[in-house]
Amino acid sequence: MKTIIKLVIALLLLAACVNAGRALYRNYQFEDAVHDALLFNTRASERDIVDLVTKAAADYDVPVDGADISVQVAGSDVTVDMPYTEHVVLVPGVYAIDWTFTPTTTIRRLQGVGR
Repeated sequence: MKTIIKLVIALLLLAACVNAGRALYRNYQFEDAVHDALLFNTRASERDIVDLVTKAAADYDVPVDGADISVQVAGSDVTVDMPYTEHVVLVPGVYAIDWTFTPTTTIRRLQGVGR
């Protein structure tokens, strides 16, 4: 009986780790996709950047609200903050959590490349 309880606990921990890892991996993919889109679209306006982020969010099923996206331009640096909260089910039917992710990406535009 002890062995069965240990196996059940181990499976629950494994499920929690896998589900948390999937949420983290999706966040990383989303952040990387936004960074790549900005690198290859250096002349994008702030509105275009918000559109790029919302398109990437739709591609990766990330619940980002367009109103939460912040674009800051400082000289040749462009910083995009895109926080969101995702409901992550760690152990199906037992434990879930609302997890807040704060992906941020920064690019530096080359001098002479205007918006």
